Amino acid sequence: MKKFYTKRFSLICAFAASALLLGGGCSEDETEPAIGSKGVSSEVFVSSDAGSRTIKVETSGPWQARLTPETRLWVSVDGADSGETGGSLNLNYRTNNSLPRKGTILVSSARQQVVDTIYLMQYGTTPLLEFKYIGKQYSSVSTIDSVAIDTNIPLSKKIYWTVVYDENSAAEPWADSVSYAQDFKYFRFRIADNKKFEPRTARFRLRFQDDWGEDHTTYFTAYQGIPGGTAETREMTFEELRGLIAEAEGEITLDQDIAVSGTVISDWASPNMAGSPMPKAAEKPDLGINDCTAYMQNADASLGLALVTTDAQQNNLQRYDKLKLWCKGLTLTKRSNPERYTLSGVTQDHIVTKEAGTAEELPAKRRFIDQLTDADIYTQVTLKRCQMAVRTGRFIPVHINYTNSFNNYYPAAVLDRHGDMIYLMTNHGCDWRFKEMPDGEGTITGIIVHEPYTFFERGGDIGRYQIRNVTREDIALDESADNVFSAVAVEWSPDGSKDPRAYAFPQYPHPATDSGQAHCVAATTGSGLSFMSTYAWLAVGSAYRAAENGLTINNASWGHKQLWDTAKNTGNSLIFEFSTQGVSSTQCSFVFTCRYHSAQGGLRYWTAEYSLDGDNWKKLTDFTVPDNGNWGNMQLEQLSGDKNVWMQVPTEILGQSVAWIRLRPVQNKIGTATTYDTATIASNGQVANAFTVSYAALRYNK
Repeated sequence: MKKFYTKRFSLICAFAASALLLGGGCSEDETEPAIGSKGVSSEVFVSSDAGSRTIKVETSGPWQARLTPETRLWVSVDGADSGETGGSLNLNYRTNNSLPRKGTILVSSARQQVVDTIYLMQYGTTPLLEFKYIGKQYSSVSTIDSVAIDTNIPLSKKIYWTVVYDENSAAEPWADSVSYAQDFKYFRFRIADNKKFEPRTARFRLRFQDDWGEDHTTYFTAYQGIPGGTAETREMTFEELRGLIAEAEGEITLDQDIAVSGTVISDWASPNMAGSPMPKAAEKPDLGINDCTAYMQNADASLGLALVTTDAQQNNLQRYDKLKLWCKGLTLTKRSNPERYTLSGVTQDHIVTKEAGTAEELPAKRRFIDQLTDADIYTQVTLKRCQMAVRTGRFIPVHINYTNSFNNYYPAAVLDRHGDMIYLMTNHGCDWRFKEMPDGEGTITGIIVHEPYTFFERGGDIGRYQIRNVTREDIALDESADNVFSAVAVEWSPDGSKDPRAYAFPQYPHPATDSGQAHCVAATTGSGLSFMSTYAWLAVGSAYRAAENGLTINNASWGHKQLWDTAKNTGNSLIFEFSTQGVSSTQCSFVFTCRYHSAQGGLRYWTAEYSLDGDNWKKLTDFTVPDNGNWGNMQLEQLSGDKNVWMQVPTEILGQSVAWIRLRPVQNKIGTATTYDTATIASNGQVANAFTVSYAALRYNK
C-alpha cells in the first residue's frame, strides 16, 4: 500500500550536560512538546521496515534513558541504557505493518534536573477514513440509515464524530442516535421528522488523529426535504385519480393539490422491480430503470399504481411502507390493453407521510392465472398451485456476457393447475438468476406487470400479464418434482456425451418425405423419440442453460440446419414421436426450448402441430424463433439464449399407443445481422446456424 510521508526531517541528536540537546535540537518548532520536560524534544524518523538507530549522547555527567510502556511494545534498547559520561543509545525497532506510530524515549540527567524527550516516528500505511459517498437526500419522514465507511483504522483507535446543522435547523438537533456498526464499516444515525416547510441539512464529520498528530477527516451531508403537500392538500382515492384521464390513453401533469394513500409493495433494494429494454438496435439499455421504479396499491389491494422517481436516490420506499404521496406536479400516464397507470417525477419531497408496515397487514390476494384482470396490475398477487414449465432450467438461460449488456432480463414460463401460463420476469441483477429453478409446485408472490419483451417476439407481446417477485423467497415452490400437480408423459433432454448418428431409426412409419429414413435420439426419460424428417443427420450442439457463473454448461441440444425444401417451397419438420398409452387427464400441455445455435439467418415463422395417425395434422399454435444475438450490432429481436415456448394440447392426444408433435417452419423468411425477416434461405435449404432444441416435454395433470 501507499506509505505515509510528510515534510518532516530527522537527524542524530547530540546531548550536553547543562541542556542535554545541543543547539536548538531537532524540534520542528519552539513550542513545548506534548510529553514535556525541563529540556527539549526531538523527532527521529525511521522507515516502516525493521531496523536500528543510534542516538549520540554528549554529556559530562551521568544520564539514564527509558522507554514508555507503549514504546517498549515495538522498540528496545540494544546495549546500555545509561552512562557516567557521554556515549550512545542504540535503539532497535520492529516492522510496522499498520498506521504511522510514535515511540517516546526519555533521557534524563542524574537527578532528573533535565529530562529531554526523543520521539521515534515510524512510517506506516496511509490512514484511510472515507465515507463511501458524500451526501444523500432524505424525505421529511424520520428514518434510521447507515452510511458505509472505507477505513483501515484499527478498532483500538478512536474515531470522533461531530454534526453541524444549517442555520434553518441549528436550534433543534434532529440527527442523533449515532453509532458505529460492523467494526467501523458503517456509520449509523437517526433523522427525525421534518415538520417544517423548509429543507435542512446536517453535516457529519468523522475525525481520526494518528500518533503523529495528523488529523484525517471525512464528511457526509444529510439533506432532508420538506413534507409533501400543504395544509389544504385534498386526499383522493385511486379510483378518483385514475378517473382524471377519461380517454383510453393519455398523459397529464397534475396541477391540483391532491394526495393518494396506499401501501408500497416494491422495495428500493430489490434488483427485480423493472426490466430495462433496449431503446433501439445496438444501444445498451438503461439499467437504472429498476432503481427508479416502485409500486403502491390501495388499502384493499383492488388497484395499483407504478411510481417512477426522478433518480435512484429519490427512491427510498421499502416493501409494506404505508405511504401518503403528494401528487401535485407529477405526471399521470394511462396506457391501455391492458389498462394501467403510472405516476412519474416522484421525489422525496412528494412524501407526505411514510410509516413502516408488515406483510401481515397486506390484504391477501390469491389467484389462479386465468383469474387475473387489469385491476390486478401493479398490485401484489400470490399465484396458486404453480410450477416452472421447464424442469432443471435456469431463471435466466442466457450467456452472462449478453445479460451484462443487452438481454439483461428474461421471462421464464410458469404453469398452474388450471392449465394456464404466465411469465416470471427475472433481472440480471438478481443473485438467483443462474440458479436452477425448483421442479415442484407451490406459490409465487409478486407484482403483476405488463412488460413487452422484444427478444422473444417482434413488438414484444408475451402476454397480457407477467409477474415480478421482489425476493427469491417469493418463489415458494417445492424443490422436488415428486410434489407437483402435473406428471411428465414424455420428456426429451439430449445427452451431449453421445453421438446422435448412433441412433439411426431405419423404419419410421410416416416419413415427411417420399423416401429416406429419419434419425432420432432416444429420450432420457419416458418413451419418446425425437426425429428429423429429412436426410440430414441430427447434430448435437451446446445450449445456453447457464451455469451459476453465467457460462454455458456442458449439456446439449439437437440441432438441424436442413429446414427448407426449396424444390417444394415448404418447410422440413422436427417431429416428436411418443406413446401416451394408459394416460388420461383434463389438462395437457407441451413445452420446449429453442434457439438458433450461434448467429443470424434463421427461419423466423413456425407452427406446432399434432397428429394421432401421422398423416392428418392439427395446429397447436404459431410461434417465432429469434436469431441469436449479434454481439457487435445487437438487434431488438435477437436473443442470446433459449426461448421457451409453451402451448396447450387437446387431451385427445392422451391414451394413444403412438402420437406425434411436429415443429415446422411455414415461411421462407430469414433474418440478417440487422433485420428481422427480410431475406430468404439459401438455395440448398440450409440455415446459417442450426435450429436447436435443448428441452421438450409433454405434461398432463395428475
